[in-house]
Amino acid sequence: MCLATVTSAVLAGCAPILAANPRYATDSGARPQGEPQSTQAPTGPPPVEAPKNELSWRDCTSRLFGAAEVPAPAGVSLECAEYDADLDSINGATGTVSIGVVQAKSVVTPSDAGPLVMTTGTDVASSVGLPIWLSRNGTDVLKTNPIVAVDRRGLGTSGELDCRDLYDRQEMIDQAQFEGGNDPVANLGAIVQTATTSCTDTIAPGDSAYDNSHAAEDIERLRSTWDVPSLALLGIGNGAQIALAYAGSHPNKVSRLILDSPLPLGIGAEAAAEQKIQGQQAALDAFAAQCTAAACPLGPDPKGAIDSMLTEAREGSGPAGASASALTDAITTALAFPTGDRVGTTNALAGTLAAARAGDTAGLTALLSDAESLRNTDGQFVNSCSDALNRPTPDRVRELVVAWARLYPQFGRVGALNLVDCLNWPSGTPPQEPKGLGVPVLLLGVQNDPIVGNEGVAAVAATVINAGAPNRRVIWQGIGHGASMNSPCALAPVLSYLASGKLPGTDTYCPA
Repeated sequence: MCLATVTSAVLAGCAPILAANPRYATDSGARPQGEPQSTQAPTGPPPVEAPKNELSWRDCTSRLFGAAEVPAPAGVSLECAEYDADLDSINGATGTVSIGVVQAKSVVTPSDAGPLVMTTGTDVASSVGLPIWLSRNGTDVLKTNPIVAVDRRGLGTSGELDCRDLYDRQEMIDQAQFEGGNDPVANLGAIVQTATTSCTDTIAPGDSAYDNSHAAEDIERLRSTWDVPSLALLGIGNGAQIALAYAGSHPNKVSRLILDSPLPLGIGAEAAAEQKIQGQQAALDAFAAQCTAAACPLGPDPKGAIDSMLTEAREGSGPAGASASALTDAITTALAFPTGDRVGTTNALAGTLAAARAGDTAGLTALLSDAESLRNTDGQFVNSCSDALNRPTPDRVRELVVAWARLYPQFGRVGALNLVDCLNWPSGTPPQEPKGLGVPVLLLGVQNDPIVGNEGVAAVAATVINAGAPNRRVIWQGIGHGASMNSPCALAPVLSYLASGKLPGTDTYCPA
């Protein structure tokens, strides 16, 4: 289906829209005969160069594919390494922090090819996101370039943080639902205050050094360690914010910039939360439609069945004893990171939820565990709160708990209470937006993204335009997080842009 400005049409396959700025014949090129024409140096993005100084890589193929619970594609290997970055080169706190990286290659990856640097930020550890991508369609990149995934501080191979005690961590996952009383914001706030103090003490003197700006500087340290003039960057979700922040602080050190499922650098916490909730609702609606079409195990009204489960969880009688927020996280994680083809994934999730409704909670318990390990670690708490800007007051959260529960029946209340997690964290500032960006930017998005929603592409496109760079957009109409990770159609423009540095001639819609 094609993007169109005025009209839209349903087309078969994945197709481009009409190209903008067509050439018209003019006489502006006429010149006197016989005069030598001036020559210009080639223009365009710089090449993607191989590192001059390699890291000390060691094999970690089986460990990381096993941790991600996905099969390793034939001929693909993973290698792990670490490097030291300044604890706080921005604010001056001394010390270093270890940054973990994972390199993927296949038996056909050219030995002299420069890497595509990938980060998924806080959405999921990059060292987990990379194996998931490779198990789907990421091996196509390895035909031309290795991929190097960079974990954020305190996540994955960058030394996982352990700063909340077990009680506080579980209470935050459950949003203190079982504490009783009539003020859930106050109940959760008391838990969060203790957790915040514990974590800021653990990472001191770096309690202001875990935001997007510092994550961007960690990538700059990798570039300088490699001794290459520029980097090809792929950021997905929060990783797209990091890549954009890097372009803001180091605009002349970017050879490719691919922003997949992005959010603006300066987006406020409330706006980001509402966009996520809208994405969750859209993903649930799309899942329910697919479920109905496939005659899935949830019956003729899949959304109604899930709504009943969430209502029971809010009332304290949910399957497997799950709280409303834990069940919401489990469903969101399953929708965001599908493990197979569209029909198979739909039926698998529907089967797990239907079994739980019937009393067999083994599959749901596994989903709950996956959501906790993938999305609710201490490192994600620290980093995501460090990025949270313009946070609402507790009273404003109380208003949103009521308002969003009405607007977004399945996800609104949980999404509003999630804002409490960062209310006590030290306030930060947004990274500077890029200026004078010398490379074109490829933007990708997902129509039904339960992690960031689908509004960020348009907002970030405006940022890119203001930075003086052209862009093209690729939108996948499916359910999940990261168009390039889930859609071969969406990956094709990425491969072309990575190879040539040239954007596609048009924006593109990719079918689900």
